[in-house]
Amino acid sequence: MLGGCVIPQDESFLSDIPEQRNRPPRIVESQAQPTGRIIRGYGSGDQCKLTFEAIFEDPDVDDRLIAYWYVDYDPTRPSREDARNVIPPNNSKVIRDARATFQVSFDSADFNRLNVPGDHIVEVVVTDTVLVNGREPDGSNVIDLSDGGTVTDPGYTATYVWFVRTEAAGDCL
Repeated sequence: MLGGCVIPQDESFLSDIPEQRNRPPRIVESQAQPTGRIIRGYGSGDQCKLTFEAIFEDPDVDDRLIAYWYVDYDPTRPSREDARNVIPPNNSKVIRDARATFQVSFDSADFNRLNVPGDHIVEVVVTDTVLVNGREPDGSNVIDLSDGGTVTDPGYTATYVWFVRTEAAGDCL
């Protein structure tokens, strides 16, 4: 028989359950509309109206999500979004039922940068926090730890982009 000794173990237990850290939201790409990322011929033929839609998932089911829509984003004017959708928490579901939607119409009297012939970028930015400087998540959510320390719990963003070529053939006027 072998001889040995037993080494005593520390008996430290977790006094509190650690605070859950924030996790990033995600865009469900397989359900984004239009399904193609490149859209040609907007403003001609049967493409007088476009509807962009995005579905989101977030493992933090109690987070409120905000979707910002940008057409030809300009970093020198970061606070200008073309539309905004608020996606509320949804009965503890990771994938939200509510969709973020952005609609444009070529024959609308409202000014829309997509109605200018040429190439454009339509982008949806989803966030679970407040954005600063147009697109940056505010990382000021500080969590107090049980040992007296603190940690900054960041907010997150996710983006999805469509490329649109506008052709003013006159069919939509």
